[in-house]
Amino acid sequence: MTNTQTRGESPADSAAAARRRKAALAHTFSLAAEEYDEANGGFFNPIGARLARLAGLRPGDRVLDVGCGRGAVLFAALAEVGPEGYVAGIDLAPGMVRATAAQAAGRGLRNVSVRVDDAESLGFPDASFEAALSSCAVIFTPDPAAALASLHRVLVPGGRFGFTAFGADEPGWERPGAALNAFLPPSAARRRQSRAARFNELGRSPEEAAELLHRAGFTDVRTVEHPAATHYPDATAWWRSLHAGGWRGVLDAIPAEQLEAARRAALAELAPLAGPDGGLVRRTAIRYTTALRD
Repeated sequence: MTNTQTRGESPADSAAAARRRKAALAHTFSLAAEEYDEANGGFFNPIGARLARLAGLRPGDRVLDVGCGRGAVLFAALAEVGPEGYVAGIDLAPGMVRATAAQAAGRGLRNVSVRVDDAESLGFPDASFEAALSSCAVIFTPDPAAALASLHRVLVPGGRFGFTAFGADEPGWERPGAALNAFLPPSAARRRQSRAARFNELGRSPEEAAELLHRAGFTDVRTVEHPAATHYPDATAWWRSLHAGGWRGVLDAIPAEQLEAARRAALAELAPLAGPDGGLVRRTAIRYTTALRD
């Protein structure tokens, strides 16, 4: 059974499901691209900067950013490698690619490129990069073994791979999301499943990630955990942020006539998490894993 194949599912069905999942991710994040950095940059940009530092990037390195989004890792990596280095960003979502490429061009950056590509079948020659990074992105790919094999191929011997994954949320933050999921039609609810089921082995636990990395030919696997926080001035800001990220797909799947009821249900679950001034702080553990290509 392959990584993308579930029990009782044929390889053809598994491949079709993987294509649908990638298409859904590309669609959701393309829709969210213009708002994404404004709504989520305060959370993801510091994570990307920490990942770039932990990866030990050096001046002149060539770096691949897998699932570059709006550039949380990409721009941090550019600062680490300097003008003699180079960073290539890839993403499944054309909207993200367009927005981030425009941002790089607006800054006058010449040692960066951004394009649509798939981590499972990277369109780069062998040994193209000294490092590859992926923040909260490669953990969603349907076939992580294929992604790691592709990354192993495009890295030079001794090249570094680093990625981030979500750890535990502060208790209580699962309830607003569960309230929204309850309004999904049955077919969408089955696709959504649980939070853990949406992650592949790289995102579920450090032990599973290490085993997969070793099987793919990576060594010196190390994982550390650091806290991260998202600040919302009020519940309206939290609701608006859902439209600018991965939850956009859930909101779009809820029948239009039920969306207001879903919003009220989610806000009712959110209310106990607010501070005296109505502000909200969501604290999440982030796991940073680094490894070396053999």
